Amino acid sequence: MAPSQRDKPPLKEKFVEITESLFHGVDVLAIVNDPSTFWDEYFMLPVNLLALQQTIQSTSEDRLIHLGRNLGLLFGVCREYMQVKATTMTEQTRQNHAMTILAILIRELCMKKRLSHFNIIQLLTGIDKADSVFAALVQTIQGRILDVGSRAEALRLAIVLVAGNDNVNQNNLNGYFMQHDLSEALIEVIAGPRTPLEQVQDAVMLWSLLANYNKYELRNPYAARLGKCKNTAALERIVILFADKLFPELQSDYVHIKDDSQSTTKSMVSYMTSWFSSPSSPSAKTDVDFRQATAHLPASSAALLLAFYDFCNDNTHFITVFLRVCSQHQTDIDHTREGAAPLVSLLSFASYLFMHSRHERAFIYTRITLITLLRLLEDQSLMNYMAKEDTTSVVRLCRQHPTPLPYIKKPRSLFCAYLDVVLLFIRHCMRKRLDLVSYRVALTCVHRSLLGLKTRNIRLEYHWNQLWSGLISLLHFTVHHMEELKERDEELNLFVSSLMDVFNLCVTFGETFLPDTDSYDSLFYDIIRATEDWDTLANYVGRTRIIKSNGSRGPERSPTLSQSNFATIRAICDHFNSALEEWQTDKSVKHLTPDKVMSVIKNNYENLELVPLRNLEQYIPYVELPIEMGFFRQVLRTATMDYMNKLHQETHVVAR
Repeated sequence: MAPSQRDKPPLKEKFVEITESLFHGVDVLAIVNDPSTFWDEYFMLPVNLLALQQTIQSTSEDRLIHLGRNLGLLFGVCREYMQVKATTMTEQTRQNHAMTILAILIRELCMKKRLSHFNIIQLLTGIDKADSVFAALVQTIQGRILDVGSRAEALRLAIVLVAGNDNVNQNNLNGYFMQHDLSEALIEVIAGPRTPLEQVQDAVMLWSLLANYNKYELRNPYAARLGKCKNTAALERIVILFADKLFPELQSDYVHIKDDSQSTTKSMVSYMTSWFSSPSSPSAKTDVDFRQATAHLPASSAALLLAFYDFCNDNTHFITVFLRVCSQHQTDIDHTREGAAPLVSLLSFASYLFMHSRHERAFIYTRITLITLLRLLEDQSLMNYMAKEDTTSVVRLCRQHPTPLPYIKKPRSLFCAYLDVVLLFIRHCMRKRLDLVSYRVALTCVHRSLLGLKTRNIRLEYHWNQLWSGLISLLHFTVHHMEELKERDEELNLFVSSLMDVFNLCVTFGETFLPDTDSYDSLFYDIIRATEDWDTLANYVGRTRIIKSNGSRGPERSPTLSQSNFATIRAICDHFNSALEEWQTDKSVKHLTPDKVMSVIKNNYENLELVPLRNLEQYIPYVELPIEMGFFRQVLRTATMDYMNKLHQETHVVAR
């Protein structure tokens, strides 16, 4: 290659060349032949998204502040092209390019650590014009959202503006969105039968971000409209978005890494492989490898779980529509509807999420999903739907970790699937620093399920021994880590209270929802087996009450927890342990087999006297405030970061 060719700089796209000139401080209008057509030509050029991002990222904050004239010019021209009512494809292209450029410009400026909100406003509009300019920009965005040709770009621009630097609550630009409510425009977009699900997704996420903006501190029109929306078409599209797209896609990411679909042949092969494969065999994926492979999951679109919670928690009509779609799946004998029923889809995805929640981000989504499941179950219409005989389903549950739950091929009551999913959380989310608040939610889910069965006189065919074993394991784990857990005195007391509520409900009313005496016997067997753990837990409660009465430490305890909570369990342990000791003495037997213990239990119910406990069927329904307020601020921050990462990843795909 000749030296002249070797030294020649590579050719640049015209868009990149002009954009770099703007960020080098060049007065571009002064060096072109026809300034009147410059911007028309610029906005017709294909936007090199990566080049634009890299140009802004590589420009220092100090340099950007000195580029105020050019940045303000670019911002203003983008706004002008947004305001044009596009009547031709050429005008539409310019308009969409203007919004794309504006979105990247604002996003990258917001992500500059040393640029304050004041700096950014000063760069783009000047402080004195900020109110009028940004108020007009929000109005323009509304018009573009309602225009099919510019909707996709407008929605993403709006999300960028609302997200700011990923801290929605601290983004002052959102005040302009509060002044000009876009809710009706978003509802119209979502309800549109021809609106692609990708745009429905962006509209739903935008609505949720705005509805969560400082919702505890101010009157938020988006939160109010979200709670009162009765547009059935819009709500049904949202249900379909989650049931047919989001939940299956999030779940498929786990299955793609490790297919856990069950068949007799595959199960046998897996079993034999586990025995005969070498630990170092490259074909055998270790648990460590699998945990690393799933560390980035769930995918960034899990941010929409915040929106799903919002609708389930705040909008009763949404649950009505949710159940209507579920019922349509049940009666769809011609299979005209694709995918699984929404509740089935949710439960199946939740099982995968709960089994892979070791990382903080995944656990945040696990907790909000668990809360959503509780909120749904406390709606009596959903409980009634689950109780119907014709709503049995086969729900695929995650089996990617050792000791999975029994594989059931036949359709079962949705109560079975619901209990299984919560049980998976209980079994697979135990950590040394146990999340007591989340586990209390899980126990509350179990309590509501059992109470629903009892109220409706449903004797549920279920592997109850798995539930008893899981609950006893949780009890043992709690006692084993008592020294660490008791430092969180108030949380621990509320957790223990919920644990006792579940066991007392099972013991007192088990005969109304357990299908046979064997299930009841296995409950008593597990309770007796954990006698020492019950004693330790009861002693802890006794000590904390004495300490509190002396006024020497601790915040105000929950008034619901006392020694009376343990009265029934202690009576069971004392009665049957005495019977077992007597049998051992009579038979001169040192060690008891499980079968013999069960036999003694079966033969000693008659003399068991239990003091009935009050208020076992009463409960305070879930409320977000004040307990969950801090958590949902954390969810909002995480969801915003994730959704912006999602948009960024999609931008890279388009750029390629």
